[in-house]
Amino acid sequence: MRRRNRIRRRRTAALALAALATAATATTGLAGNAAAAERGAVFNASDNRVGPNEHITVQGRFPDLATTSAPAAGGTKAGGDGPIGIRIEFRPLGSKRWRNAERGRTGRSGRFKERVSVSRSGRFRAVSDDGRTTKPELVTVKSRTVARLGNSDPRLGEKVKVRGRVVPGGSRRLITVAVGGETLKTRTRTNGTFKLRWKPEKAGTETVRVRAAGDKIALGSGRKAGRVTVFRPAGASFYGPGLYGNGVACGGTLQPGTIGVAHKSLPCGTKLTIRYGNKVVKNVEVIDRGPYVAGREFDLTEALRNKLGFGGVGTVWVDK
Repeated sequence: MRRRNRIRRRRTAALALAALATAATATTGLAGNAAAAERGAVFNASDNRVGPNEHITVQGRFPDLATTSAPAAGGTKAGGDGPIGIRIEFRPLGSKRWRNAERGRTGRSGRFKERVSVSRSGRFRAVSDDGRTTKPELVTVKSRTVARLGNSDPRLGEKVKVRGRVVPGGSRRLITVAVGGETLKTRTRTNGTFKLRWKPEKAGTETVRVRAAGDKIALGSGRKAGRVTVFRPAGASFYGPGLYGNGVACGGTLQPGTIGVAHKSLPCGTKLTIRYGNKVVKNVEVIDRGPYVAGREFDLTEALRNKLGFGGVGTVWVDK
């Protein structure tokens, strides 16, 4: 009797071990199939480098799991010929959390195609309702910088405002402004706007260039904000009456309609921009030598004097 009981217990244990082995084999088979499907899933974006808030198309395919018959979430079977629900997920660069970006369904062949908006750099992937996940794909956003000058023709001592905006915002992005051999730096506000002031130290015309550094949100971008003409004061008088028909030091003859200036040392043909009050005359050439009166740096021809509305003696503003 005891021997018979021992045989029964051995048989029961053997059957239990066999059942466990079968279950383990089945579980391993399901996991292997799922892993194979995940490796075989296809996902790609129509463009991997886009402007802020642009739309891209993401598409791909989940291959069937013909050997898998376990029902997925929502009652849909994993595999077979029927469509499967999917969601497009997005994970921003620097983040570990995936966010839902769009929902959709595959076709009967497992293919899908959706449109999504991209507001910052990060990775997209597709996740099926039966738990399969595609390999993530990186999409990078290009930033856009807009900049402008508050005053493009300052006088020495005046400050020039440079302001603008970088899209997308969202972080204190480093802004570099290059002008007149100087490099100025500031940071954007969280909405992407920025501003700073530049104080020129000499007369002349300078190009103002703005550069926004790249970060996890978007790549860097640059923009020319414009050109600044800085003016300095100079004592001046005018000449002409009684001298018309006479030659000038740089060649040619002085006439009533001649637009030009005399200067003691600037090379002949040098072009200047001259301001007086609210009037500006550009591309005025040095045509003669003089004046030779203390405190006066330029002699304006009578035609230039009339164009500027200049008096007999006074101060004009020049860019050289």
